[in-house]
Amino acid sequence: MNFPLLVDTDRNLALLYGATDAPDGKIQRMAIIIDKAGKIVEIDKAVNASTHGLDLVNFFKTLETSN
Repeated sequence: MNFPLLVDTDRNLALLYGATDAPDGKIQRMAIIIDKAGKIVEIDKAVNASTHGLDLVNFFKTLETSN
């Protein structure tokens, strides 16, 4: 991959982006795509773990063709 992944081990981002409402609560799997300027491009709250890799590839391809 040519982009960094962020792992939220302290659950701070999960709380900030609404993936959970409690520091010790269950976290909803989600993907937040942020561009180089720090702008949120996409929030996917319906991540399917079995297809997520391909879903991301397809999403990035659509970004490439729209620019």
